[in-house]
Amino acid sequence: MMRKKGKMPNSISSTDYQTEYGNRSGLTVQRDKIQKGDRVLIIDDLVATGGTLGSAMSLVKMLGGVVVECACVVELKMFINPPAESGLPNRTKLFTELGHEKVPVWGLISEDILNEEAKLPDGYVDDGEEH
Repeated sequence: MMRKKGKMPNSISSTDYQTEYGNRSGLTVQRDKIQKGDRVLIIDDLVATGGTLGSAMSLVKMLGGVVVECACVVELKMFINPPAESGLPNRTKLFTELGHEKVPVWGLISEDILNEEAKLPDGYVDDGEEH
């Protein structure tokens, strides 16, 4: 388990990193939890610009582990490789700069699903019962 700095005893920290919300202190993990050669799956709730995932992958690498893939509940795909003129952060570029470009990132839900509007059929009446 990785946490923000100051939340875990006997831990080692990654460098500070950027997210869509601004600068963040590095992530920490307890010193004995990742050993050289360990294969690691990183799971996060949401990936957008990749700042937190990038920091987590760098920390695993720093400790000698190998990140085999990353998984997240929600993935905002608009940050994967946006056009330069969009001004959006580029997750592909960040991961390449950090040396993590070959690590797959899997998302359970992407923003295209979150943007779908649910429509009820014409004439629908809620009868108060579960169906």
